[in-house]
Amino acid sequence: MYYSPTQSDIGIIKQTEKEIFVKIELLNRQFKILESLQGSLISDSLNVDSGSKQRRTYSCEMQISDASFFIGNDKKIWIDKYIRVYYGIKSARTKSIVWWLIGTFTYVDASYHYNADTNTVSLSCADLMADFDGTKQGQLTGYSLTIPAREDVRSTLIALLNQAGITKYLIESAEKEIPYDLEFSGSVTYCDIWTKICDLYDAWEFYFDVDGSFIWRKIPTGLSDPVLADDTLFGDLCLDETVNASFSGIYNVTEVWGKVLELTQNDRYADSSELSGDTYQITLEGVSSLEDFHHLDRIGIKLCADSPYGAKVSINGLEPIPIFHDDGTVVADGRMKMDTTYVFSYRRNAGEEIQNCLYLLGQYQAYGIYKETNPDCPFSVDSLGYEIVNRLNYDHLYSDDLCFNQAQYLTYQTTAMMDTINLNLILIPWLDVNQKVIYTSHGASQPREYLIKSFNWSTLDGTMSVTLYKFLESFSFVNK
Repeated sequence: MYYSPTQSDIGIIKQTEKEIFVKIELLNRQFKILESLQGSLISDSLNVDSGSKQRRTYSCEMQISDASFFIGNDKKIWIDKYIRVYYGIKSARTKSIVWWLIGTFTYVDASYHYNADTNTVSLSCADLMADFDGTKQGQLTGYSLTIPAREDVRSTLIALLNQAGITKYLIESAEKEIPYDLEFSGSVTYCDIWTKICDLYDAWEFYFDVDGSFIWRKIPTGLSDPVLADDTLFGDLCLDETVNASFSGIYNVTEVWGKVLELTQNDRYADSSELSGDTYQITLEGVSSLEDFHHLDRIGIKLCADSPYGAKVSINGLEPIPIFHDDGTVVADGRMKMDTTYVFSYRRNAGEEIQNCLYLLGQYQAYGIYKETNPDCPFSVDSLGYEIVNRLNYDHLYSDDLCFNQAQYLTYQTTAMMDTINLNLILIPWLDVNQKVIYTSHGASQPREYLIKSFNWSTLDGTMSVTLYKFLESFSFVNK
């Protein structure tokens, strides 16, 4: 997914004198190249932001002479076309143009201006998410959709992509399932559905890549990622550095309230229990074997004592089954409290080695709180000496563990990712967001690792503005 630059690439962008070019390929919906746009570039702008669903946007103004590039359903600029944009520099050594792909886009707005002296066309484009988030299309108007519980997330996504006509995709194996029925009706978009599925589990993302491929993956922490640029590159290309301190939107404590854990008529409840060793003994009517349970059935249990380490449950004297957290770890000593009712989800298959277990969901409502105490973070509770609390409702999160994980990630976004610097660089066309780089900040005694948060550029200016935030392995979101 990352472009690996060669020494030739680096040498070309370091040329003191540059001839710069932009090439725009016209594509149909099957990504077949129809033609290249010919014209003189007057201005353009590329913006890439890791926090946006439409990750890449591009706008340009070109002078044209070919009437087929005017706007119309029989022209090359119309709603049913894509464009693929390349940035090029002529090599001083070989005299050939070296091209770098900077994005695949769909038209959002277009305008044509004619006078006696010049013909210009202005284009405003977004990546292909605009075709699926309602910007241009993507709505399933009047369409009712239910994604049933127990469906595999990856298989569900592939079915949705096929329905949307998306043939280029890369989906990381989530090994997750839809935990409860997801119901959609009215003017829902594909992006709405993807968002709902994505938000079921913490720290996943989806977007369209530079070549127009749909990507679904865990958000990279940078922990095991390679360093793709360092001071040997930045030293010659950095024009200036700016530190902007915005204190809006900083939260070092996040509380997340999740789904209300109601038991339905198909679920079961034990209003009492007895603890023998590490096993709670409970009684449930109509249960003679574990085959009487369905995968993902819920069981409410009022506990008679604080939980021991590695607690288990025996139902009607059957073989004890272990209790796990969502990440597969056993319940810690004292995690669950006496005289408290907890809701569990029965899992028939929970991995290759575990065939029957209970997942701890929480009490009457899923809940998680995370406090950032990392002394390396300037905005942490320990560094500031006080808490800045953000309280949020995520009613799709169905367990305490998922609420905690979401709170942890959101706190990382509002602390670590707010510790930023901005660099003004000679344009480096292969950089992308979420890449790890090494840079020695002005006045710093040693280089530090950063992740790219966002950037923008203008081709004719030949420069780019890049926002970086510090990478710190000491953050629990990163190292866990």
